[in-house]
Amino acid sequence: MDFTVIWQEVRAALGLDAPNAVSTVSRAIQILFVVVLTLLIAHWVSGFIMRAAKAGRICAEVAALASRAAALGIYTLGVTVILAVLGATWTAIAALLGAATFGISLALQDVGRSFVNGVYILVERPFRIGDKVRIGAAEGRVEDVGVRLTTLRAMDGERIVVPNTVVFSSTIENATTGTFDRQRFSVRGITEPVTEIPTAVVDALRGTPHLSHRAPTVSIIQATPDGTDIQITVEHDLGQRVEAAVIARLRALFPEATISTASAAAAS
Repeated sequence: MDFTVIWQEVRAALGLDAPNAVSTVSRAIQILFVVVLTLLIAHWVSGFIMRAAKAGRICAEVAALASRAAALGIYTLGVTVILAVLGATWTAIAALLGAATFGISLALQDVGRSFVNGVYILVERPFRIGDKVRIGAAEGRVEDVGVRLTTLRAMDGERIVVPNTVVFSSTIENATTGTFDRQRFSVRGITEPVTEIPTAVVDALRGTPHLSHRAPTVSIIQATPDGTDIQITVEHDLGQRVEAAVIARLRALFPEATISTASAAAAS
């Protein structure tokens, strides 16, 4: 086997033969420069947008959308410049991008629907990052809102990923209002008279650390001769845990009753 002949053929295929060597190396350097510049600009723009969000100039959800859209636009521009460096005409590039867009739109209709729903969610903002929400059967604190997926973190630490098509078509319960959060408690088997229970609960929970000034909401679930079951909703400072304090006061008020958080009661 004549390796000299093979090497010459490889050089010719790569454009490294004497007549084209300079042109090929020049194009390679230009492409490398465009790739590096594209990555740097995309990283800088995304970082700038996220820093603006942390500074409070842009809400986190809009920043996430803007950061991803800006990076996608910059990458597309970089690919277009690389095609031009390789010798493609602008007419051919436009035709290629149009055909690619049409093909991708047909192949990824569900993804596109999720993207549109994600944009709507980010604009309407039915919830923010950090809010405690229930979306259909999924419940947890919002960790990330993307253009296709919304990520929740359940109370037990489980990560829940919900497609935005599901978010868009589901009823959303947001337990977070401004700087406050809400939590529900279930109390079963109360022997006190039904008419006295709401007032007794309000008095017992008054002054509990981190509870808001708003009185807790007491809902009667059922009342039978064997006892009364109620659900209590309290509003507390965002990020503060009040389960232990609230349950301790309710247990002192109703020692005969079974007391738990509403989610734990539902699971039992």
